[in-house]
Amino acid sequence: MFKNVLFTIASIIKSVKLQLPHITKKRYTIHMRLLEEAILSTLSYYDIFDYPLTSVEIWKWLYVDGSGDELRSLQFHDIQKELDSNKDLKAKITFKLGFYFIKGRQAIVATRMSRYLLAEKKFHKAKRIIRILRFVPYIKMIGICNTLAYNNSRSKADIDLFIITRRGRIWQSRFFVAGFLKIFGLRPSGTNTQDTLCASFFIDEDHLDLESLAIKDDIYLPYWITQVVPVYDEGCYQQFMEANSWIKIHLPNVLTISPTSRRRIKKVSTVKYFLKLLTYLIPDKVFKNYQLKVMPDVLRAMANRDSRVVVRDYMLKFHDTDRRASFLEYWNKRRAEII
Repeated sequence: MFKNVLFTIASIIKSVKLQLPHITKKRYTIHMRLLEEAILSTLSYYDIFDYPLTSVEIWKWLYVDGSGDELRSLQFHDIQKELDSNKDLKAKITFKLGFYFIKGRQAIVATRMSRYLLAEKKFHKAKRIIRILRFVPYIKMIGICNTLAYNNSRSKADIDLFIITRRGRIWQSRFFVAGFLKIFGLRPSGTNTQDTLCASFFIDEDHLDLESLAIKDDIYLPYWITQVVPVYDEGCYQQFMEANSWIKIHLPNVLTISPTSRRRIKKVSTVKYFLKLLTYLIPDKVFKNYQLKVMPDVLRAMANRDSRVVVRDYMLKFHDTDRRASFLEYWNKRRAEII
């Protein structure tokens, strides 16, 4: 009886050993296919903006869909190995001067390099203005967002700001920021956008989570969040990233941004504290009523109908043109062509 039991156990072990190589090979094949698709999806997204990626950037911004759970723990060397050894992947992408991109799109390497030089100039101008805006009472963070945030801005483009304020003071903060930019001709207009500053997105410190703004299958917003550069920060940026940790569902390798000294402005204390005292007794409602009164009719009509224009006491977002749906459509089309 005992011998029969031992024989049965030995048979089972032998059977499992024979199947393990097959199971492992099958899982490995699926894993490699998912990784290849994730790399191509990531390159396809940045192809929309004529932006080739380094291998580190591919890892940092790797897009993982719902079926790619096993890709969420990949390290950089896993991505580099796949880029170096996957023949099917090499047939679809090209490597040049340190950048990877979809085959046939080599021109975007020069585009990225030229835009980086433009970005340096735009950041320099933005810093000069933000040095002044940081004195606005109750502003806690001023970030640069959109394409300039990752050095991909066009020459005629404006400079987009993302601003976090103290709770209950968002209208006051916007009043002083918008007023300063308008007085000195720094706001974009229909005839002039180059190097102007667009301050069209404010949130307060208690409403840092932006998931409610996402459209269906939104790919743009998660990437947008990862790229905000906190040029001036009183400690809100880390809280902002933690509040939006939901983006790690698709972007598991997200890294926070710590700007270099040439793209960072130091905090102020004494002068700003004095300015807060001067405006403390003025209710935020006063600034709200004035701004609602002078708000353009087109924005008033669009307010709170969807996520383009949001007018709340904790969020002010004035993006009458929202291209996220078109970006998503182009991305899906591009992926379908190469995956």
